[in-house]
Amino acid sequence: MKWIQVNANSLNESFELWKDEQKLAHVTFNKLTQVVRLVSDHGMRLFFFKKRGIINPRLVITNEYGIQIGKLEMDRNSIQKGWMEIDNNKFSYQFNDNNSLSLFDETAHHQLGNCSFQLLFTSFSVNHTFINTNIPSLLLMLCWYSSIPHARPYTGAAA
Repeated sequence: MKWIQVNANSLNESFELWKDEQKLAHVTFNKLTQVVRLVSDHGMRLFFFKKRGIINPRLVITNEYGIQIGKLEMDRNSIQKGWMEIDNNKFSYQFNDNNSLSLFDETAHHQLGNCSFQLLFTSFSVNHTFINTNIPSLLLMLCWYSSIPHARPYTGAAA
C-alpha cells in the first residue's frame, strides 16, 4: 500500500490510500482544527484529535459526537514505534529505515502489512514528534480501514 498526496493547501491536506491499482480510501486533514475526514466504500467518518501530555505526548481521538474512541501513543524510547487504539482494537506501528510503516494488529497478534510513507517523511524528523504533522491522520486511516471486516477497494461512491 502507498499514500499519494492529492492536495496540500495551507489548511487542508488530502491523501489517497492505494493498493496496487486500486484506490482504497481518501483522507482529508485540517491542520488548524485537527479534524480528520475519512472516506471509503465503508462510509464516511469524522475524527478529532486532542493533544494530551507534556512528558509523554499523545493524541486522544474522539468521534463525530465528541465521544472518546481511541488514542495514539508513542513509545517512550523511540518515536518510531507506538500504539493506536480505536474502537476497542489495538494496533502497533513501527517506522522502518526504508521510509515505510509496518502495522500490527495487537488483538489478533499478526502483521497487517506495510505502507509506504516515502514522501511524508519530509514533514518531520526522527528527532522530533510527529504529533503535529499529518501522519497521525494517515495512521488513523490505516487502523480504521484495517479494522473493517472484509475491507474492499474504494470506488469513490461514498464521496
